[in-house]
Amino acid sequence: MRKTAKSMTRKLSFYFGSIALLVAAILYILSIIILYWVEDELNRRTLEQIAPSAQTAFEQGAMSPLVLSTTIVAYNDPDTLPKEYQTIADLPIGFLDELHDTFKEDIFIYRSQYDGTKATHPLILVMDAEKVELSRDEWNNISLVILAVTLMLFALFGFAITMLTRRLIAPIRAISEQLEGSEGNQSFQVSKDATQEFHALTASLNHYQQQIAQLIRREQAFSRYASHELRTPLTIIQGASRLLEQEGNPEFQQRQRGRIAKAASNMQQIIDALLSLVKQEKGLSSPELRPLQEKELRQILAEVAPLASQKQIQLTLQLDASPQIAPSEPVLRMLLINLLNNAINASDSGHISISVDEKGISVQDQGHGMSSSDTRPHGHGLGLEIVEALCQRYQWRFSLNNSDTGCIARLHFPAPTDAR
Repeated sequence: MRKTAKSMTRKLSFYFGSIALLVAAILYILSIIILYWVEDELNRRTLEQIAPSAQTAFEQGAMSPLVLSTTIVAYNDPDTLPKEYQTIADLPIGFLDELHDTFKEDIFIYRSQYDGTKATHPLILVMDAEKVELSRDEWNNISLVILAVTLMLFALFGFAITMLTRRLIAPIRAISEQLEGSEGNQSFQVSKDATQEFHALTASLNHYQQQIAQLIRREQAFSRYASHELRTPLTIIQGASRLLEQEGNPEFQQRQRGRIAKAASNMQQIIDALLSLVKQEKGLSSPELRPLQEKELRQILAEVAPLASQKQIQLTLQLDASPQIAPSEPVLRMLLINLLNNAINASDSGHISISVDEKGISVQDQGHGMSSSDTRPHGHGLGLEIVEALCQRYQWRFSLNNSDTGCIARLHFPAPTDAR
């Protein structure tokens, strides 16, 4: 049977309650024992302290037996002892204690001796224990008081332990219930009076939940993007293949073969770029740096030129530096194709410029910009999710901001100390 937080609370309460009950029983027994000892010790000290007075009285001519108080009688002659107390004379010198079940009643006895003018005389003090000790009813009352106090302490202790246990278990139960009823976008939280460790735990859970949600969104975008990008060259290849089956002049067939070759090349580049994300998950080492070539950028612009010309958008390139970059040509192509397509779709006319410097690559358009709902960390558009993922793969940073004339998408290179 699996243990739950509720059953753990009951078990902890039972364990602590058992300990509290044991402690209460020990305290009760110790209290009774100490009271008995204190009572007997006081009576023994009383006899010991009154013995010099009895000795002085006998030396001054007092006769045995000598009544010292309502409970104490002194003897200096064994013959004067009552018949039932005759055995007291046989006790050793210095005896001081209570005798139980020896005589009809319990008595305290002090056996000593002193030197008289002619001989040594015994000194015997007898105290009636029943008159100086607490009665049975008084002991019962004291026991009831001790028991009541002990039980009250047990109840308070058990209540405190139960409340403390529930307080310790409550955050765990709260987190468990939130985990069971979580719909994926719910933030975990605990009460303010929970310990710091539980607040740190909920913060970690919320952080990991956000990461999971981000990865799910990225995976969905990856699936949609890969499906869209791979379907386009496949459609071109299938259409060109069907056209090749038809009779035509060599020039027409050559054009179709070129379309097939170009579509296959684009598909290969897309696959290589997407597989770079898988390499990151496998923990492969980062690729070496390579120089960014102007020819590479011109080829990318040529790919999006037909789409730009349909909207009468002019594409320009400004190369202020030839930085060293880590992404391969297929990866850089996918990054810039996504940014350029996003810029073209957001523009109706004007021009789009690509500028390269030592710190990054910028794509600026003259479109309508982003609305307030689009200003998210990953920008807007399906391909920008892939851009963000690829940037994280190579320690780049992607930003998308409005400008005075449109929108600026920028790929920030890592600092020299951060580059791998």
